[in-house]
Amino acid sequence: MTRSIVQGDAVMRFRDRVAVVTGAGSGIGKSTARLLAGQGAIVAVNDLDPAAARAVVAIITGEGGQALAIAGDAADEAFVDDAVAEVMGLCGRLDILVNNAGISVSSPAEDFEAWDRVIRTNLYSQFFWSRAVGKAAMIPTQRGAIVNVASMAGLAAVPNQIGYVVSKHGVVGLTRSLAVEWGRYGIRVNCVCPGITATEMTTGPTGMEPERLKARVGRVPLSRMGTVQEQAETIAFLASDEASYLSGVILNSDGGQLALHSGVMM
Repeated sequence: MTRSIVQGDAVMRFRDRVAVVTGAGSGIGKSTARLLAGQGAIVAVNDLDPAAARAVVAIITGEGGQALAIAGDAADEAFVDDAVAEVMGLCGRLDILVNNAGISVSSPAEDFEAWDRVIRTNLYSQFFWSRAVGKAAMIPTQRGAIVNVASMAGLAAVPNQIGYVVSKHGVVGLTRSLAVEWGRYGIRVNCVCPGITATEMTTGPTGMEPERLKARVGRVPLSRMGTVQEQAETIAFLASDEASYLSGVILNSDGGQLALHSGVMM
């Protein structure tokens, strides 16, 4: 059963719902937080950078939405438990979790030294948030939607990204495991695997080298990068009642790249 409500020109499909978006200070997370809020949700904006979290909240409230900042390390187990308790205390419910926080560190495997930091940020954080939200809100109410953000690197290897590849493959496994275990509670768990998307990580000062970026985009059948808004729309769909019978889905949002290639290629 769909639950979309039209208010003015906006579809308010998340009205009366509360969402948490991790890593929401920029990029896909920021766009997702704004989209959910624009469609009626109260959004708890998590980011490691307090100023970034507050800035997104200011944007959302300026757009007529409702949001609160819960700044902190998404991979800190104690912080996660406290943050979920805070949201529950303020809002009384938690209906949607978007596990988006993530980092990438490039290095040949033989020289890779950021293993713990990358795995904790990209994978442990998603389990910590899912467990905390599940126990505090979703299992007791027998409902909820979790959307985990992985990557094409969760489905195929990327050179010089061993920590990112392993962690994102783990996110795919986490998604399937939770979908199987928590289906009996009415909780849906799905995963989005974005392809190359225009964010600071790709086009910013510390992003990809121009020639490498051009080559990557050239291997996308749609001949362009995705946008953060497009990725946010995909996440919002999986969180919505329109996807009420989808669970355990691993959804490529990559412009057709994995349909053309068996991997990202060298």
